Amino acid sequence: MASDEFTYEHVFDMLKRDMHATSQEINYLKTLFKLIPQERLLKTDDQNFLLPSMIIDDFLYHGDYEHARNTKLLTNCGIRHIISIWDFPLGKDMFDTYNILWINAKDSPDYNIRKYFDQTNDFLHACKNKNERVLVHCQMGISRSSSIVLAYLMKYHYHTVHKAYAYLVARRHIALPNDGFFIQLIRYENDLQKTKSSETKQNSTKSKANK
Repeated sequence: MASDEFTYEHVFDMLKRDMHATSQEINYLKTLFKLIPQERLLKTDDQNFLLPSMIIDDFLYHGDYEHARNTKLLTNCGIRHIISIWDFPLGKDMFDTYNILWINAKDSPDYNIRKYFDQTNDFLHACKNKNERVLVHCQMGISRSSSIVLAYLMKYHYHTVHKAYAYLVARRHIALPNDGFFIQLIRYENDLQKTKSSETKQNSTKSKANK
């Protein structure tokens, strides 16, 4: 226990130093850590990883590189679109067959993954509007892809990182953005709330002007 506390304090100090994380953001991060399921720490039956996790029924799948390059699996799941977020692109034959958004991103706490959220959200929203299925993957289906899935869940379904992550880990218990990505998601939550507040004020002003 003491060792865990030391490790976490080291992480928090690093985030404060390298990402200028505030005390409020660190406290929020602590609440997210409490959502990490115990199953993630235990040996899990490999059967659980043969298929990507279905996050939203008949629409959003979350997996790893092996899922993304398994064309038989993609066909069986009815997946036509892929967000591939890691250092290496899928093969040319995959790009010729599927609608792929490839993002060359590193799984590093100081990497700016936030800059892709609008692009990935638009991609996913377009797939949803066409009632077509999409797979989001990175190398292991743990950090980078989880961040992308969480950004979508936050914008269109759950609004906060806490609610979105609680929902996600119930469906993919290994989902765990790195600490820096979590801080960026916390800041994205604030951005979404500011946007929503601004839109509410504008709508209220328009409504009053039309009376």
